[in-house]
Amino acid sequence: MTILIICLLVSISQIYLTKAFVAVAMAREERGYDNHHPRSQQSKLTGWGARAYAAHQNGFEAFSMFGIAILLNLLLEVDLYFVEILALSFISLRFLYIYLYIADFSYARSTIWVIAFLCNVSMYILPLVY
Repeated sequence: MTILIICLLVSISQIYLTKAFVAVAMAREERGYDNHHPRSQQSKLTGWGARAYAAHQNGFEAFSMFGIAILLNLLLEVDLYFVEILALSFISLRFLYIYLYIADFSYARSTIWVIAFLCNVSMYILPLVY
């Protein structure tokens, strides 16, 4: 169970890791970081900053499905061996996904997204076959 809790914490941290890249992109803009209207400034980012912002937003979307999958398996007391493998795979893939998104490797990024998504789906299937 400890591995799964660590995976949840790392997954949350990934969301804010990408936010750090967004903040750097905002600070590098002509007028600097606009702390009065940061969301407005974020929506106007281009290039790698816009991709970092998109990766940040996607992190929230991915975390909700991942977090519920972990909690479902813990609640139903499924054999955690496979859940841990899938969770660690998901976390690793998400780090790669963030890099590929910011670096603008769109096809590779989409492929990694699908594989990570399948890890999540598999965690929902495990309780059905356990």
